[in-house]
Amino acid sequence: MKHFIPSRATLLSLAGAALLFSACQKEGTPEADPGNEPKTRPLTAQEVQTLSSTNDFGYRTFAALRTGAGSSNLFISPLSISAALTMTYNGADGTTKDAMRQTLGFTGQTDAAINQSFKSLFELLTTIDRTVEFAAANSIWHGQQYTLQAPFAQTNQLYFDATLRAVNFSDVSTKNAINQWVSDKTKARITSIVEQTNADDVMYLINAIYFKGSWAKKFDKTLTRKSTFHKEDGSTASVDFMTLKNGSYGYYADATKQVIDLPYGNKQFSMTVIVPSGSATLANVSSQLTSANLDTWLAAATTSTWELRMPKFRMEYKKELSSILTQLGMGEAFTERANFSRMLQNSSQGLAISKVEHKTFLEVDEEGTEAAAVTSVGVVTTSIPPTIVVDRPFLFLIREKSSNAVLFMGQLVQP
Repeated sequence: MKHFIPSRATLLSLAGAALLFSACQKEGTPEADPGNEPKTRPLTAQEVQTLSSTNDFGYRTFAALRTGAGSSNLFISPLSISAALTMTYNGADGTTKDAMRQTLGFTGQTDAAINQSFKSLFELLTTIDRTVEFAAANSIWHGQQYTLQAPFAQTNQLYFDATLRAVNFSDVSTKNAINQWVSDKTKARITSIVEQTNADDVMYLINAIYFKGSWAKKFDKTLTRKSTFHKEDGSTASVDFMTLKNGSYGYYADATKQVIDLPYGNKQFSMTVIVPSGSATLANVSSQLTSANLDTWLAAATTSTWELRMPKFRMEYKKELSSILTQLGMGEAFTERANFSRMLQNSSQGLAISKVEHKTFLEVDEEGTEAAAVTSVGVVTTSIPPTIVVDRPFLFLIREKSSNAVLFMGQLVQP
């Protein structure tokens, strides 16, 4: 996609990082901690609306990406992308802001309510499970020659707890400082987001989400064996399959799919695996994947203790999202018509998004799950068997039950 790049280009980048990985709980640790009751609460009507919008944006983004993914793996963090774009939204105005609001699904909600919902959601996710570590961190790095507009800075400080840092982008130490911040906030699972900075850079906004948990009931490492994974093109692959005996998980099946809801920790966080059945394909099942349908499937699920076999897998994914976001309705933000006039004080320079990079990492093993995601937005001026075997391509989500927050979603096609 060709972007508008003025002759006097300055750069504003926003990055969101999310990390999810497994705990180092030892073999033989009890399955449940009787003192670790979920610390949930009813969501406010505004939280429900904002989170519903955020999840819906994630499903629409995932569906658009699947169209071009073909037989490739795909893995994104809707929560990271939405949080990063919301911080950017706080500096938008006019029709650019209207388009971003529409694309993000925020129609009918006030800015204060949207931002407050993100703040309270992150606080909720932090306290639900004392054996799960969840943290969100944000920072705004801006050229020392610029002054941020007070409402823009204060909004991101108040609701995203963003740290503000004035820096010299022509000094190589600035790039190192930004990347060190990212590494620190993600426990070194993501070590860099900025390749270089220069004197023309205006700003970097960075969002990091960190989650650490393990399966409520671990897979037995001694039972892991090579087995056959059947790809949709008819070929096969020999991969390590994990085995869970005497576990407890949600299970739903119909003519086209099996849904497995595999919990972490005190069972508020879970990985939901959706496997096509019979002649159904991944595309068939993906076309049914909406927030409402997922709620219906999970509501109909029963608790299963059947033996479960599924592959260990690891994937990395990288995608530039500007064309997808343009398809979803916020194309103006990438042109000379973009209006981000609420970001800088005393500046006549226009700002426009140049690119949106999203990069992720995922590893699933007997202990739990390890995953990472980074979102970078650059802006320039202007029938049920006794043993369930997941041996074909599938969709999956990592989510929190009480809020219905979707942290990650993806598809495994090539194990």
